[in-house]
Amino acid sequence: MEKIINVTDDAINFIKKAVEEEEGSIGLRVSIASGGCQGMVYQLALVKESDPSDLVVQENGVNVYIESEAVIFISGMTMDYVKTPLSCGLVFENPNAKSKCGCGKSFCTDERSNCRGTCSSCL
Repeated sequence: MEKIINVTDDAINFIKKAVEEEEGSIGLRVSIASGGCQGMVYQLALVKESDPSDLVVQENGVNVYIESEAVIFISGMTMDYVKTPLSCGLVFENPNAKSKCGCGKSFCTDERSNCRGTCSSCL
C-alpha cells in the first residue's frame, strides 16, 4: 500500500524544531483549500489538539496530521524542506497535481482546467 505522505529527513527536522518551539504543539496538520492561481492550495498549521478525523503519519518522532478530505489530493506526495540562498521552506512533490504554479503553493488536479502555472507570488 502506498504511503499517504512521504516526509524527508530535512522536513522532519524542520517540523520537529517548529513543534518544539511552539508551546503545546503536537505536530503539523496538512490540509487543502480552494484558492490560488491553480485552484487549490496547501495549508499547513501547527496543531495543539488532534482532530479525530485526521489521519496521522508518524515519522521519526514527528506527527503529521492529514485532514481526511485532503487525502485524495495528496496521496503519495513527498514533503521536503529546501533551503536556498533566496528562500527556505517546505516544498511538495505531488503526483496528483496535473499543474502547479511556479512557486509551488498552488496546484490543480484536473487536466481540463485552465491552469496557467503563474501567480503574483512568482512574478
